Amino acid sequence: MEIREYRKATRCEHRGRLRRCRDAMIGQCQYCAKGFCAQHGQIQDDGQEICVEDRCERLRVDVAQHLVFKAAAKERNTDSLCGEPDCPQPHTLLCDRCSCRFCEDHLRQVIMTIPRGGELQTEAVAICDHCRARLPLWTEE
Repeated sequence: MEIREYRKATRCEHRGRLRRCRDAMIGQCQYCAKGFCAQHGQIQDDGQEICVEDRCERLRVDVAQHLVFKAAAKERNTDSLCGEPDCPQPHTLLCDRCSCRFCEDHLRQVIMTIPRGGELQTEAVAICDHCRARLPLWTEE
């Protein structure tokens, strides 16, 4: 996944079928870092800046759903239960992605490439089933 930096663009970077929009930029998408105009994105009430690209909208929805899942998992963890809904087992392990605790049945070891100190490193991480299911969307380009 390409990491794009904030830049001082002044024009919308949305591409149509025939040409690029060149309207005045009102925001920069927090997911793809492209500048957008009022027609090609919005600044939400909570300050999030999201363009109209399909992937960026899917990421926004995923984050909202993830926060709901994470809150429920943390609540289950306070009762010493696995964060997975309806799992009666006690939690034993920590997910390296969401920091919730899960039983051994709902946590997997995955080899991932992770940026550390400006360099990419490959390492084994423990992640829950929920976070593992989210990986394809977040690694998509």
